[in-house]
Amino acid sequence: MTIFRLVPLLLIATVGFARAESECQILYDRNDPRLFEFVDTRKAIDFDAYKGLQISSIEPVVLPIFNERNPKENNRLYRLINTLHIDTRPATVRRQLTLKPGTTLDPSALTENERLLRRNDYVSDAMIVPERVCGDQVELLAVVRDIWTLNPTASFSRTGGENKSDIGISESNLLGTGQSLAIGRFKNDDRTGYSIAYSHDQLFGNHTELDLTYANTSDGELKEFNFARPFYSLDTPWAYGLFTLREQRIDDIETAQETLNTFETREEFNEVYLGWSRGIVDNVARRWTVGYTDNTTQYAALSASGAAPPPDQRLRYPWIGWESIEDRFWTTTNIAQIGRQEDIRLGAYWSTRLGYANDSWGSSEDAAIYSIAHEYTLSVGKHHLMQLFGSLSGRYNTRIDRAESNFLTFENRYFHFIDDRNRWYARLKIDIARHIQQNEQLTSGGSGDLRGYPNDMQRGNERWLFTVERRHFTDWHIFNLLRVGGVAYVDIGRTRDTETPNAANTTNLANIGFGLRFSSSKAGKDKVVHLDIAVPLRERHGIDSYQILATGKSAF
Repeated sequence: MTIFRLVPLLLIATVGFARAESECQILYDRNDPRLFEFVDTRKAIDFDAYKGLQISSIEPVVLPIFNERNPKENNRLYRLINTLHIDTRPATVRRQLTLKPGTTLDPSALTENERLLRRNDYVSDAMIVPERVCGDQVELLAVVRDIWTLNPTASFSRTGGENKSDIGISESNLLGTGQSLAIGRFKNDDRTGYSIAYSHDQLFGNHTELDLTYANTSDGELKEFNFARPFYSLDTPWAYGLFTLREQRIDDIETAQETLNTFETREEFNEVYLGWSRGIVDNVARRWTVGYTDNTTQYAALSASGAAPPPDQRLRYPWIGWESIEDRFWTTTNIAQIGRQEDIRLGAYWSTRLGYANDSWGSSEDAAIYSIAHEYTLSVGKHHLMQLFGSLSGRYNTRIDRAESNFLTFENRYFHFIDDRNRWYARLKIDIARHIQQNEQLTSGGSGDLRGYPNDMQRGNERWLFTVERRHFTDWHIFNLLRVGGVAYVDIGRTRDTETPNAANTTNLANIGFGLRFSSSKAGKDKVVHLDIAVPLRERHGIDSYQILATGKSAF
C-alpha cells in the first residue's frame, strides 16, 4: 500500500523537476566551440543582464593549447603537443576565483576576476561566461586556455650595437600548478653566467607568493628572496611582504661607445612591510602600507683611468606609503599585444612613500626619502586613448640641506584607433635629474628609445624623447602559431649633462625605422619579438649607418 502512495509523489516530483529544468536557459556549455573565441565571445556577453542573481556555482574550464575541432589545428603534430602538455589543474584556477557560490553577481567584481586570471603567464586568455540561468540563480564557467609552457630557450638578440644570448629551459606551469622554474646560461657584452629561478604565487592556496633567484656570473653573483601576500584584488583587506637581495657585479659607465669608468658594486637590500585597506569605497581602493628598509651599497674602483667610483651609502629607515586606484578598466585588443584581450586601467592612480633615515640608526646620512607617482588614463570615444604619467623621487639630505638623487619624470602616450587593426601611437617623455651620481645618469640610444643609435649614445641628467609610430596588426596567423604586426616610426630626442664640469656638449638626435612584430598565440604569453632596422638621421659620424635590432619585449 505504501508503494502505491509513493508512486504519485514520485511522479509529481519528476514533473516538477522537469518543469524547473524547462525554465532554465542554457547559454554556454563546456564543449561550446565559441569558448575558443575569447575576444568575440566576451564582447557578446553583457553581465548587467544578470546583475543581482545568485551565483549557484562557478566551475573552471581549461581549454587545450590547440583546438582540435578547428581543421587548421587538427593535425598529428598539434594533437601530439596537446597530449604531451600537462593541463592546468582545475584546482589551480579555482584558487584564483574571487567570486564565490552563494553570493550575488556583481559585474564589476566579475570583470576583476577575469583580469586576475588573465595575469597568469601560463594561459593565453581567460574569461567568465554564464553557463545556465535558472530563475534567480546563475551558473558560471571560468574559462582559460593553456599555452605551451615547457620552453627550451636558445636566443640571440642585438640592440644598440650590443649582442646578447642565452640558452636554458623554463617551465612556467609546473605540473599544472602555476609554479615556475627556469634554469639558463646567458652572455652579453657585460658578463656571462648561469641562473636559476623559482616562483609560486599560490603558496598555501591563499595568494601568498614565493620567489627565489640565484645567478652566478663572471663578475659576481645575485641572490633574491621574496615572500609576500600582496593586495591580490581591489577588495583585499591586508598585505605583507619580505624581500632581500644580495648582488655583486662590475659596472661599466659608457657613452658613445667609450668607457668612462669601471667599478665593482656590492649591494645588500632588505625590506619588510605590512599593508591594509578598506577595499573599494566610492569606486576607489585606497591602501596604506608601513615598512622598514635597509639598503647598503659599496663601490670599489677598477677604472684604468683612475676615475673614482660613487661614494658608499647605507640607508636604514622606516616609511609609510599610500596608494589609490580607481575601479575603472577597459578591456580591448591590439594595443600592446596582438589578438589578445588587454586590460587598460582608466582614471586616476596615485602612489606615494615617505621615510626618514638617521645616522643614529646606522645610516650614512640623515635624509628624508620620498617618492610620488601619478597616472591618469582617459578614453575619449572609440578612437582615442591618452595616458599621462608623472613621478618624483629622491631624498633630502638634512645635513647639507640639499635634495639628492632627485628624478622628475613626465610621460604622455596617445593612441589613435583608425580601425580594429590600425593605430597611430605617439609618446613624449621628459626626465630631469638633479644631484645624481655617475651610475644614476640617464642615457639615450638602443632599443628603449633612439633605436638608430648605439646604447648609451648620450649620457647626462636631462633627457627628452618623442616617438611617433604607425602600427598595423595583421590578421595573419602563421600555422595558427604566430601573429604578425608591422610598424614604421620616427624617434627624436636628446640627453644632456648640465651637472658634470666640462661635460661634452650634445645635440638633438633623430632616426627613422620600420620593423615587424611577432607574437605566439600558443606559447610565451606577453612576449613580442621585435625585428627592426633603424637609420640615424643626425650625428652619424663614428657609428653604423643603420642599426639592426632583434629583441624580445613584453609589448608591441
